[in-house]
Amino acid sequence: MEDIIILVDENGEEQEYELLDTIEYEGDRYVVLIREEEDSVVILKVESEEDEELSLVSCDDDVIEEVYHIFKDKNTENFDFDD
Repeated sequence: MEDIIILVDENGEEQEYELLDTIEYEGDRYVVLIREEEDSVVILKVESEEDEELSLVSCDDDVIEEVYHIFKDKNTENFDFDD
């Protein structure tokens, strides 16, 4: 079964994302998420984790790029990458 994470957007609406992977980078943990109808991933930093709730925050473009490269290298056999 897929891991689903529900995020609330700026309008207060819930959006479902599938958790593709968790990446460790420079001592922090990041999640790689995708929406079913989207072609691109979303990468967010795990700020805290209590019980089964994650607190996720956005991160710098440079960090996103580095985490994406780690994700891509780690998952070349699992996903088709177009870039």
